[in-house]
Amino acid sequence: MRLSSLAKPLGWFSLALGAAELLAPRKIARAHGAPDGDKLVRAFGAREIAAGVGVLARPGSAWPLVARAGGDLLDVAAAGYAAKGAHGSARKMALVSLATVAGFFVLDSLVARSVARA
Repeated sequence: MRLSSLAKPLGWFSLALGAAELLAPRKIARAHGAPDGDKLVRAFGAREIAAGVGVLARPGSAWPLVARAGGDLLDVAAAGYAAKGAHGSARKMALVSLATVAGFFVLDSLVARSVARA
């Protein structure tokens, strides 16, 4: 399997994640130890939807995937900040998010590279 074949699934994932962040920002922020972060979560949701639309509209272009990877870096920073101030289960959730987003950053970067080479 070529990594470039993951472009469209990543686009659909962005749409789903963005929708969740737009529809339940307060719940997501609270779960991550940042109860006042609902506006940021909502903004991240809009960014995810834009990235998803970009990937699905141009699956043969690496740039939307590079944009996804850039968004992942923002998510890493936000999750790290949330983990720093959170305690207990919220801290664990923020650390899980941090690890997950770091993994998606690597995946998005590899898929973008594969698409660029195709």
